[in-house]
Amino acid sequence: MNAATITHTQEPSLRHDIGALFVTARSFCEQLFTAHGGWFAHNSDEQAGRREMLALAAESEAHSPNLAAELRYFANR
Repeated sequence: MNAATITHTQEPSLRHDIGALFVTARSFCEQLFTAHGGWFAHNSDEQAGRREMLALAAESEAHSPNLAAELRYFANR
């Protein structure tokens, strides 16, 4: 006969704590998304910045095609 006793802790483990943290974070993100209106609206400042980058790309096309391509890439992101 073995005299070893197996005890289980009654406290939640780290795994449960991390799982609860992810559930809380996801809930917060869902509520924030819903409060914002469901879709993120594009800011007019972002559109102005995009137009400015595209204009710079057009200006630099003649002397630096690689720079123009990079500017267009960043403007479209």
